[in-house]
Amino acid sequence: MNINQVREQLHRLIDEVDDIYVLNGLYRNLVADKRQRDEYEREQAEKSKDKTGRRKG
Repeated sequence: MNINQVREQLHRLIDEVDDIYVLNGLYRNLVADKRQRDEYEREQAEKSKDKTGRRKG
Protein backbone atom coordinates (compact mmCIF):
# COMPACT_ATOMS: atom_id res chain seq x y z
CA MET A 1 0.00 0.00 0.00
CA ASN A 2 1.38 3.38 -0.87
CA ILE A 3 0.82 6.54 1.14
CA ASN A 4 -2.10 7.70 -1.04
CA GLN A 5 -3.94 4.42 -0.53
CA VAL A 6 -3.38 4.61 3.21
CA ARG A 7 -4.58 8.20 3.27
CA GLU A 8 -7.71 7.29 1.26
CA GLN A 9 -8.47 4.36 3.58
CA LEU A 10 -8.00 6.58 6.61
CA HIS A 11 -10.44 9.16 5.23
CA ARG A 12 -13.01 6.42 4.58
CA LEU A 13 -12.66 5.19 8.15
CA ILE A 14 -13.01 8.71 9.51
CA ASP A 15 -16.17 9.18 7.44
CA GLU A 16 -17.57 5.91 8.79
CA VAL A 17 -16.82 6.95 12.37
CA ASP A 18 -18.49 10.31 11.75
CA ASP A 19 -21.57 8.53 10.34
CA ILE A 20 -21.73 6.23 13.35
CA TYR A 21 -21.38 9.18 15.72
CA VAL A 22 -24.22 11.03 13.99
CA LEU A 23 -26.45 7.95 13.93
CA ASN A 24 -25.81 7.31 17.63
CA GLY A 25 -26.78 10.91 18.39
CA LEU A 26 -29.97 10.58 16.37
CA TYR A 27 -30.78 7.32 18.14
CA ARG A 28 -30.28 8.89 21.57
CA ASN A 29 -32.55 11.79 20.61
CA LEU A 30 -35.26 9.43 19.36
CA VAL A 31 -35.08 7.36 22.54
CA ALA A 32 -35.30 10.50 24.69
CA ASP A 33 -38.28 11.78 22.66
CA LYS A 34 -40.04 8.43 23.00
CA ARG A 35 -39.40 8.39 26.75
CA GLN A 36 -40.85 11.92 27.09
CA ARG A 37 -43.86 11.04 24.93
CA ASP A 38 -44.55 7.88 26.94
CA GLU A 39 -44.27 9.82 30.19
CA TYR A 40 -46.61 12.53 28.89
CA GLU A 41 -49.16 9.95 27.73
CA ARG A 42 -48.96 8.18 31.10
CA GLU A 43 -49.57 11.47 32.92
CA GLN A 44 -52.51 12.27 30.64
CA ALA A 45 -54.02 8.83 31.23
CA GLU A 46 -53.67 9.29 35.00
CA LYS A 47 -55.28 12.73 34.84
CA SER A 48 -58.10 11.31 32.75
CA LYS A 49 -58.56 8.45 35.22
CA ASP A 50 -58.58 10.90 38.15
CA LYS A 51 -61.24 13.07 36.49
CA THR A 52 -63.47 10.05 35.73
CA GLY A 53 -62.99 8.75 39.26
CA ARG A 54 -64.00 12.08 40.78
CA ARG A 55 -67.16 12.31 38.69
CA LYS A 56 -68.32 8.88 39.80
CA GLY A 57 -67.47 9.46 43.45
